[in-house]
Amino acid sequence: MTDRRRGRLKRRDFLAGGAALALSFPRGAGGQPTAGTLTYASTALPPNIEPHMQGLDIWQQRKPLIYENLIWVDESLEARPELAERWEPRSPTEYVFRLRHGVRFHNGKELDAEDVKYTYDRVRDPKVSPGANDLLVIKQIDVLDAHTVRFVLHAPAATFLINLGGKYNGVIPKGAAGDGKELLTRAVGTGPFSVEEFDPSRRLALKKNATYWGPTKPALERIVFQAIPDESSIVAGLRTGQVTMAQFSSALSFQVARGIATLQTIQAPSTRWVVLDLAGDMEPTSKPEVRQAIALALDRQAILQIAGAGLGQRLGVLPPGMKAWAMPWQELPNQQRDLARARALLSKAGYPGRVPMKIRNIVGFPALGAALPVIVDNLREASIDVQVETVDGGVWIKDWIVPQSPPTMNEWGGFVDPDQAFHRHFHSAPGGKDFRRWNSKKADELLDAGRATLERAKRKQIYDQVQRLMAEDPITVPLYSPDLLYAMQKSVKGFAPHPTGFLYGLRWVSL
Repeated sequence: MTDRRRGRLKRRDFLAGGAALALSFPRGAGGQPTAGTLTYASTALPPNIEPHMQGLDIWQQRKPLIYENLIWVDESLEARPELAERWEPRSPTEYVFRLRHGVRFHNGKELDAEDVKYTYDRVRDPKVSPGANDLLVIKQIDVLDAHTVRFVLHAPAATFLINLGGKYNGVIPKGAAGDGKELLTRAVGTGPFSVEEFDPSRRLALKKNATYWGPTKPALERIVFQAIPDESSIVAGLRTGQVTMAQFSSALSFQVARGIATLQTIQAPSTRWVVLDLAGDMEPTSKPEVRQAIALALDRQAILQIAGAGLGQRLGVLPPGMKAWAMPWQELPNQQRDLARARALLSKAGYPGRVPMKIRNIVGFPALGAALPVIVDNLREASIDVQVETVDGGVWIKDWIVPQSPPTMNEWGGFVDPDQAFHRHFHSAPGGKDFRRWNSKKADELLDAGRATLERAKRKQIYDQVQRLMAEDPITVPLYSPDLLYAMQKSVKGFAPHPTGFLYGLRWVSL
């Protein structure tokens, strides 16, 4: 689960939006945003801007403007040099990185190898960062000289490079984190923008880094991330020109914005997915036949149309945004609705009559709630009677982490490699968390092989097998992949969406 809310607003909410927009924007003459300033509106801001401890999407999406890593992951989800000018794999377990010269942090300090070692040693400490799991393969980090650093691994790992650009990273000066509280409200990165002001209730204001090292310099003078309580007011701000750009979670908000002549909109595939997670140790979903029956009972196209307003993609297992890895849903089993087969499987599992089942929902995620009536009706037709239990995020997270959650609605993603998507979530303990208690030895073997295999084509074959296995025995039932939805003034030039939703595309935007 993440902080992403895909709500459904009523049209009358938009009528009040213009009057409700009594907000503080950076303005020039005439009440319009200052030249060179892009005002990006969202319904909330992160509670802090700590680079290694803070995992909320609403911060992670903005972080690449401020912080950088040894590598970054491009729009095709491939590792590219960033603060590392190049790297040399001396063996499958040893990598040497050559750092760029002349890179300076926002406080003026020049980047060196000690900063890199300090950063990644900090992130791989599980007491500090939730991202430690991604870097457990690192055995040690050695400084060879001021601009050369060596990573030694416990074992070969296909995702090592990708994980160096993971969302919990962000290179900082040695010692900058202090006692752990130093970077909660201030930032010291190397990115094209630095933090000018941060008030979690109002705004996160960034200013151009005039000494940015890259050959391409930011064209914008400032980016202001403005908190506006609801998306109807964001649409009103876009209509008047006070808001330059926004990303929507509500399909209705996006559809209204799309009808405003002064705006341009972008709809793009993402690496996220909405799912119904099942429980491998709780009746009735402890039986594979019941899990298959649930998958066959659901009308996923109807769920996409109703819960996602059609602004998303059908999927098999992995989201279409992971296009190099995702198998088309048409090539996987148990994807088309088949009530007769669903009932037969329930009978085979020992449930010849009505089958009671609990599904948990989470407060504050309207799109998940919007999918539930379709799911309940679909399952009722297959002889499964659903009791919906709605809990707040705190209860949900506690039971999920233990793990002891009953079947639950969920939305997650943002990963760039199948190992990131699968290993932690579906590998049994101690190698993974196996949040749904699948306890599949076959899955464990495939996931271990996928992590240890370095050749891309062979990895693709392995993860195709994983996807087939997950479709044959659906411990999670993927429902649809929500699209990324952006609206902006027509003066915005050069924005390109990233499949993860991270705002790399804002770095070089102009007005």
